[in-house]
Amino acid sequence: MSKVILEPDAFVLADQALASTFERWQSTIDSSGFGLAAVTDQQGTCDALLFFNRADMPVPEPLPAIAVQAITPLWHYLPAITHAPLQGMLSQPLPGISQRTIQLALPEQHNRWLECSTHDFSDSTGRQRSLVLVREITRERQAVQASQQEQSRALAYERFQYSMLELVLKEQDATRVLETIARDIEAMHTDMYCAIVLTQNLGKLVQTVIAPTLPKAMQETLRQLQLETDKGSLATSIAMKQRVIVDDVMTNPYWVHHREAALASGIHAGWAEPLLTAAGDILGAFAIYYRQPQTPTASEQSMIEQAAKLVSIVVDRHLSQDSMEALAYLEPVTGLPNRRKAYEVLQRVQLQPATGQHWGLIYLDIDHFKWINEAHGHALGNRLLQQVAERLQKVATPHFLACMGGDEFLILLSGLASESEKALQQVWVLQRKLQKIFERAFKVDGQKLQITSSMGLSSFTSVEASDTDFVKAVDIAMHRAKQAGRNSVCVYEPGMQTEIATQVMLEAELRLAIEQQQLALHYQVQVDHTGRPFGAEALLRWQHPQRGFISPLQFIPVAESSGLIIDIGMWVLDQACAQIARWQHARNTSDLSLSVNISARQFRQANFISMIKACIQKHQINPNALRLELTESLLLENVDDAVSIMTELSHIGIQFSLDDFGTGYSSLQYLKKLPLYQLKIDRSFVNDIVTDSHDRTIVRTIIAMAQSMYLSVIAEGVETQEQMELLLNNGCRRYQGYLFGKPMPIAQFEACLTQTLQ
Repeated sequence: MSKVILEPDAFVLADQALASTFERWQSTIDSSGFGLAAVTDQQGTCDALLFFNRADMPVPEPLPAIAVQAITPLWHYLPAITHAPLQGMLSQPLPGISQRTIQLALPEQHNRWLECSTHDFSDSTGRQRSLVLVREITRERQAVQASQQEQSRALAYERFQYSMLELVLKEQDATRVLETIARDIEAMHTDMYCAIVLTQNLGKLVQTVIAPTLPKAMQETLRQLQLETDKGSLATSIAMKQRVIVDDVMTNPYWVHHREAALASGIHAGWAEPLLTAAGDILGAFAIYYRQPQTPTASEQSMIEQAAKLVSIVVDRHLSQDSMEALAYLEPVTGLPNRRKAYEVLQRVQLQPATGQHWGLIYLDIDHFKWINEAHGHALGNRLLQQVAERLQKVATPHFLACMGGDEFLILLSGLASESEKALQQVWVLQRKLQKIFERAFKVDGQKLQITSSMGLSSFTSVEASDTDFVKAVDIAMHRAKQAGRNSVCVYEPGMQTEIATQVMLEAELRLAIEQQQLALHYQVQVDHTGRPFGAEALLRWQHPQRGFISPLQFIPVAESSGLIIDIGMWVLDQACAQIARWQHARNTSDLSLSVNISARQFRQANFISMIKACIQKHQINPNALRLELTESLLLENVDDAVSIMTELSHIGIQFSLDDFGTGYSSLQYLKKLPLYQLKIDRSFVNDIVTDSHDRTIVRTIIAMAQSMYLSVIAEGVETQEQMELLLNNGCRRYQGYLFGKPMPIAQFEACLTQTLQ
């Protein structure tokens, strides 16, 4: 008997929440996968078996039909690897109905994945019972992994392109550059070889073969290759000057004469892209060989094309050095001069003799451009930037226009009046012309997009330019304009220089603080409705040796803008995992969880997932004890990417908490997509919950929404007993705040913890 489907017991059907949960679970079951639903006690003894599909899962032999109706241990229907985690979930139920999900790999079954959840309740006699739901999610897991691998590879290749371009400009040895390109591309793919074949005599003879890891048999074949059609993928590509894709070399006629070498080299697929000069002359070909038959995906075809272009640039660089230099100074999407070029132009301004002549700067940023990328995709966003650049060029000419990266543009005005007021008026005149180009909608791929921009303005002389980074100055003015409500403009004033100087000084001191280990973690306890600690939040603190305590509100934004937050975030994560490991070795703290705040820049790092996994592996901790706190604004920048990252980490047991909930764009539209464990009610709603009916309503709504989505909810900033009682009465059973303990160093925290847990 491989499948059993019985009717749910009356109590489950009578409870609306349980019945709804069971129905939703049934709708997600993969008919070919393992599935189980049962009502059990806290020891795992079944009261009722509601659904069972064995699906070749390694479980004991099916019981006779008559035995299924009898009281049976839950473990009889489940693989052994699930027993311990599920026993832990059943033996430590939370008050009310809760949901906890884990994913378990089954190595002996080629990574079949199960999703296990328990929903705790009291039956009609008051006995504690759990609705246990288990389903196979192998297909979902594989689809997510494939998508994440594709995204990770695309990000890695984008970084690779920039690093290779830098290498091309610095390294004079073309052979060394080509070898690096081949090795780096191979490193981004599995079971793949790269080969670069250069030709002479107008593509008639093989001149050079660069293939660092290609097996010897195939290398010898390439060196002796006849560059004619039907003589292999690479030879045909060179002869026809076009891409050639062979998904199976053992059946394709192009490979009739090379199959022996392919077999000896373990090669089963061969793709090739011609290398061409700017004039279209053949230079050779770039080839990829796979160890199994396959056809390239769209992204792989794009990779082949872009890699071939890069190789062509390296080979042709001595013939077109001017083109290479130009490429180094161009922003790739818009074709405008880039940030590097802009600073070189400004350096020339600084070196000019003092004449009293004024220059002007306008720093322009498109408002909410990230939303456009989120709604329509990056490809459409790039085409929009190209149209913006075209309109800006028409208005800004003859002044210098540069794209500073992404959706930010800089205009350097020359030939302005010698009087500062008149010079600034001239800057204003151009600013108004620039603003007008956004009054007319942009039409991209058949869609009309109405966008606005924010701008920062300044005028200066060559003497002033030597004392002030005016690019940073107008950038600050532009961000002031955004803070004023966007679609606005702000003029840089000398007083803002203090802000620049303060930021620069704080950044330098923060770098020193990292080196000298001045940063420390403090811990604030988190408790349940009985006052018992269940976890803590790790909070970053900076005790400056001269200036004393520096608030995170001051130094965290500086760390974000400077990129130091990446190193700081890695350190915090490592310290937090080390602390979890210490807690797990002590009996009274083994169940504690630790929450860590994750910054936007840290979360968007391409290696974020691997960094988290590596840290967990290093300290050998239970991933369920690590809780990552994210903000709404971070997640909204790219919901799909956020879901992908969070899903992969939740598969290994990491839990996610949505911090400061209710202060941003709280919406079920995106909230239901996110694999969250917990919502955190912001302290701004808790502060006046006793006296403000509006705050009480908001808090009540957040709690109800969390419960409807089977999410845990915790309130921060709880400082009085009245606040706690109101929260408890509205269904919030977890708290954090001064009422229970201030953030404190670990020694002091553990001393308080010991007293509480006695």
